[in-house]
Amino acid sequence: MKRTFLLLLIVSAFIRTEIFAQDSTDYSKMYTSWAMMQIIPSPVIFQDSDGKNSKVQFGLRWQLIPLNISFRSNKFTTPLQFFKINPVRRFTGSMDIFVQPEWTVTGFKYSGLSRFGISAGSRIILPIKGDGEKMAFSLGGKYTHRNDAITGKNGYWSAEGGIYFLFGFVGLQFSYNFDERSRYNIGFFLKYF
Repeated sequence: MKRTFLLLLIVSAFIRTEIFAQDSTDYSKMYTSWAMMQIIPSPVIFQDSDGKNSKVQFGLRWQLIPLNISFRSNKFTTPLQFFKINPVRRFTGSMDIFVQPEWTVTGFKYSGLSRFGISAGSRIILPIKGDGEKMAFSLGGKYTHRNDAITGKNGYWSAEGGIYFLFGFVGLQFSYNFDERSRYNIGFFLKYF
């Protein structure tokens, strides 16, 4: 009887130590800091043209990824991630569905486009070097909704390509727009996951 009691006491002490020794994560602080980092925009350059005159516009773009589907997740985890994306899963091979609010510092003088636009689309990210943590690239397409004061059109389609470095935190994105008034965008990609 004493041995059983002693054994139960030792087991309960061991279990109690294991329970209190585990690391606890404060999810409210984690998601608050993540949300604050999402506010930081990426700088981007837009073309502004009317067929005769052309200039570049400086603007800002926010990178939102509501859905990421990983191609290389293991069998114990879901391939889907929402908003807070693990960069390792993203850059080892995945597909994003993204939203990019855009805002130019000054108005489009020649094309008549509004300063604010929002893009939505999809891209595929594949690793180039070191499972994507050293270098990765992306190809995709998007539709940009941006009001036009001259023609009344509300948007245009684009093809997008990008190259990413430093675990995907920085990169360059190039968009070829199927609209003669704003044919290209070149952006510096900044993203904290």
